[in-house]
Formats: sequence, C-alpha cells, structure tokens
Amino acid sequence: MTLRKSLLVLSLCLFALNAFSMTVPEPVTPTPFAISAEQGKQLDAVLANLASQDFSKLTINQVEQLTGKQMTFKEKIAFKVAKMKMKKIQHKATVSMQSSDGLAAPTIDKGIYILLAIIGWGFLGIGLASDWSGNEWLYCLLLTFLCWIPGLIYALMKMKNYYS
Repeated sequence: MTLRKSLLVLSLCLFALNAFSMTVPEPVTPTPFAISAEQGKQLDAVLANLASQDFSKLTINQVEQLTGKQMTFKEKIAFKVAKMKMKKIQHKATVSMQSSDGLAAPTIDKGIYILLAIIGWGFLGIGLASDWSGNEWLYCLLLTFLCWIPGLIYALMKMKNYYS
C-alpha cells in the first residue's frame, strides 16, 4: 500500500514540476530593413496614396522597386503573410457589411457557433448570430428536441447565412 502511495505522490510531483516549469517564449521583434532618407520620403509619398485594396495588388517586385533594395526570403514571406492577413480583414469587413437579411454581422465567433450546435444549443447560436430576429432559432429549438441531430444539421446548414 505504501508503494502505491509513494508512486502516486512521485507522479503528482513530476506532473506539478512539468506544469510549473513552462517557459514563455520571448516575443519576436521584426528587424526592419534600412533605406535611405530619400527612399523613405518616396515610399511615404507612395504609401499615402495607396489604399488597402491597392496593397493587396502590390507585388514583391513593386516593393523592391519602391524601396530600391532586394528583399530577403524572410521579408518576402512576411510580406505575403501581411497580404493574406489584409485580405482576411477585408473579407471580414465585407461580410460584416453584408448579411442575408441586410442586418449587421453575427455577434459570436464561428467556432463558438459550431460548438453550441454540437452540444445541442444550436438554437442559441442561431439566435445570437441573427440577433434573435426571425424564427430560425425557434425552428432549430424544435428540431433539437427531436433527438438533437436534426437541430445540429439545421444549425450547421443555417451557418452559411451568417458566415461566409
């Protein structure tokens, strides 16, 4: 009996030591590339006239021509990631301005909506996403009472109306 207790205490100590010895990664700071003052003024003038939609059309070659410096592989990847993030933000802004009934975008995240549908509260997700307008949440509630699966299917089908 004491061997079991000592093994249990030892495993709990190892677990606690592992849990509390978690390291926090240092934040990564990007290293900017240096350009001359004249090139900086030219770049500021171009960027002042550049809209966010123009940024999504900007290519690596155009950036290299603007800055007058060859981009490294790391900078090219960072540029492409920034463009992808910008496109995602533009898409979210477009979706928030549009919806199936002309109202504002859903107030809950898509992941939370899916989680609510899976655990059987799809009617709550539909209601929050549609701001409780319409009868879709009521239909989902009734379908959820019919063995949960019809409500799940209905909530997931209606998800495309709120999220693109």
